[in-house]
Amino acid sequence: MRVAAILALVLTMSLPAAGQTVLSEASGNWAGSSGQGFTFLARLTQNEDKARLTIWGGGPGSAAVATEDPQFDNDQIALGAFATRQALEVLDTGSASILQVVTEYADEEGTGRSVLQLQFIDNQFTVVGYFHAGEHLGQGFECDVDLWNMIATENGQQRQLDPVGFDALNASDWTWDAAYERGFCTQS
Repeated sequence: MRVAAILALVLTMSLPAAGQTVLSEASGNWAGSSGQGFTFLARLTQNEDKARLTIWGGGPGSAAVATEDPQFDNDQIALGAFATRQALEVLDTGSASILQVVTEYADEEGTGRSVLQLQFIDNQFTVVGYFHAGEHLGQGFECDVDLWNMIATENGQQRQLDPVGFDALNASDWTWDAAYERGFCTQS
């Protein structure tokens, strides 16, 4: 009886948590095509009605692998409800890589696409950009936020954002509605 209980526990621990369907994986090097930086393996999984982003790191010259202890784990990075596509993409700028969390969605009130951009800077997973466009109840909207320059462009109107500290751009506490909650984008 005791062996069966231990076996059941081991099998349960080896299986992914309920609701943790893998949606997308991406890997790369934070230093871009030079290959001189730290490597990463990112995984986007379904977490009930949200998407979870987990990132594992590797050293320069060695591939990152999914181990027990990720460097980054945010279980509410994007909204999964009504998603028609959720994917990770790596944008190589030549001197750096940007990890993009792409969500496309549709429901009875509208459709849209959001893209969250992250970089690994000074030992922090940093949000460097956010884009959201679509239509809601027949009205189009678009918000493009450049957090390097603290500029938001909404529906063609550009505005300067108030400067924030480096810690305020930490992706660890970024949630699916953070761009609106923090005033980078306004409600449409």
